[in-house]
Formats: sequence, C-alpha cells, structure tokens
Amino acid sequence: MDKILISLLLVIVVLLIILFALFFLLVFYRMQEVKKKEKVIKYIEDRQVDWYEYLLEEDMSLEGLKPHGNLELEAIDELFFRVNYHISSDEIKEKVNAFAAVYMSDYYKGKLASRSRELRINTLNKISLFHLRFMLDPVSALLEKKKKHSKTELLLMYEIIGKFSRTDFVAHFIAPKVPLGEFDYKKLLMGLDEEQINLLAEDFDVLPELLQLTMIEIIGVHHYLDWLPLLHKCLDSSDQEMRIRALKSIAELEVADSLELYEPFSHSTIWEERLMTAKIFRFAPTEEALPILKHLIKDPTYQVRAQAAKSIKSLKNGHQALYSVITMSSDEFAVDVAEEMFGKEY
Repeated sequence: MDKILISLLLVIVVLLIILFALFFLLVFYRMQEVKKKEKVIKYIEDRQVDWYEYLLEEDMSLEGLKPHGNLELEAIDELFFRVNYHISSDEIKEKVNAFAAVYMSDYYKGKLASRSRELRINTLNKISLFHLRFMLDPVSALLEKKKKHSKTELLLMYEIIGKFSRTDFVAHFIAPKVPLGEFDYKKLLMGLDEEQINLLAEDFDVLPELLQLTMIEIIGVHHYLDWLPLLHKCLDSSDQEMRIRALKSIAELEVADSLELYEPFSHSTIWEERLMTAKIFRFAPTEEALPILKHLIKDPTYQVRAQAAKSIKSLKNGHQALYSVITMSSDEFAVDVAEEMFGKEY
C-alpha cells in the first residue's frame, strides 16, 4: 500500500513539475512577445517621419530605409498595414510595392511557406491589401502545389491572381479546387475590371452555373452594355433563375431596344419574370410600353402591379396614363395600385 502511495505521489510531483515548466515557458514566450511588440512600436515611432517622407514625398531614397534583421521587417510590415488603413492611395501602394520588392520578398515568401494556416492567410491578405504584385509568382506556385488549402486561402489566392494577372485567373475561376458559392464568386468578380470580365464572358458556356449567374448579375450592376447579346441568349435558357437574372440585368442596363424579346415574358407563369418585364418597359417608348404595362398593372401579384404602375408613371405623359387607368379600368386591383402610385414622388 505504501509503495502505491509513494508511486502516486511521485506521479503527482512529476505532473506538477511539468505544469510549472509549461507555465513558466508560456510566461517566457509571452514576455518575449511583449518585448518584440515594444521594439516594433519603438521602430515605428523612431522612423515614422522617414517613412512618411518616402511614402508621401517625391525624392526620398529606399537606401536609408533598408531593414536590418527580422524585427525591423516585422515593424515595416506593421507600418505598411497602418498606413494602408489610414491614408491608402494608388501612389502609396506603388511605393510600398517598390520597397517590398527590393527588401521583403524573402520575408513574405517565408510567411507563405509557414505551417501555420492563420499566418498564411494573414500574409495573403496583406499581399492583396498592399498590392504586392511581385508576389504573384510565389502565390501561383503555392496554388499549384499538391497541398490541401483551406477555402479561405484558395479564395485569397484566386483574388490575388485576378488582381495581378490579366489572363491566368480564368482557368482558376472555371475549375476551382473547391466548390465555390455565389457569394464567393461575387467577391472575386467585383475585383475584376471590364477587360477581365469580357475575357471571362468569352468562356461563358463552360463556366460553373453559379459563376454564370453571378456574371449575369455583374453585367447589369456595372452596366456592361457590350454583353447585352449574352443576356439575350440567356433568355432562351431552360433555367428559370438564369432567365430572371438576365431580365433583371437588362432592366439595370436601362435599354429596351429588343422589345419583341421581352414582351413574351409579360405573359409568363413566373411572377418574377413578369416583374422584370415591367421594369424593362419603363425604358421603352410610350406607345410601345403602355399596352404591356396596362396588361401588367392588372397582374394578380402585387409586386408586378406596383412596378407596372411605377413604370407607367415614369413614361412621357405617365400621370395622364395612370389617371386613365383610375377612371376607366374595371379591374379593382389595377385601380387601387394606380391610385396608390399617382400621388407618390420618385
């Protein structure tokens, strides 16, 4: 029995020693981290005038800001983040990129190679945020590695490739390494310019369905009129959601030059298609729009009736047309919505 008690006591003592060792080790690392942060803050305080001169003035040389050691690299990285948060501009980003390309390439490559996913994500965020174009090849190489990346990492890598490469992003958008949702695609597409959207739209038929739907939406949001024929093509789709979004984007483009394509949707069994048709005919000539809109103002769905009334009101002599509905229509719902819209201001 005594031997068992002694053994238990020894185990307890050993465990306590291990716990105390771990505690003091954590305290030691915490103190080291605090000291490191203090040194970073001191560097920023001591050199911020020089850095602001470099970033905001014309003739400041890179030479005097050359970092000495990893701690100064950490401090400069932190300073870049602060500057970007408070006074970011294209000119400042160019100077940040120029400095980092000369002195910080290995620093950021090392961070990307870290075993810590959190650190890799943080680094990818900064590459995008600071506009570090020289990191395109290392990011592309990381993406090509047969290594499992988190969805967050992949999205950031796709974002960087889309931002810094005119063409390479297309293959990644068409065949992403993990399934992407509509919100993911929307975030990626919002970072592209019109030339890149056009390039992607050329491969529209082979894009994932969710990307196609997001593309249709982006065309309307950004008023890419050149892609109106693509929207017209989507009206023939068997996919209901694609047709609705195409009609919505056409309405956002504020054009109605192919009314014969849109008119059949005023008789659709799907109320969202009738709603979008009512929006489109707001921009049609009065004599062509009125028959369609007077039909839609009698629609059984309130949203469609309300939009038709709103569209009628926006036409030339729209008040007169609404008054005609109020005084002459036998449809109770049409009269109600016309009266409701008649006195509203837009």
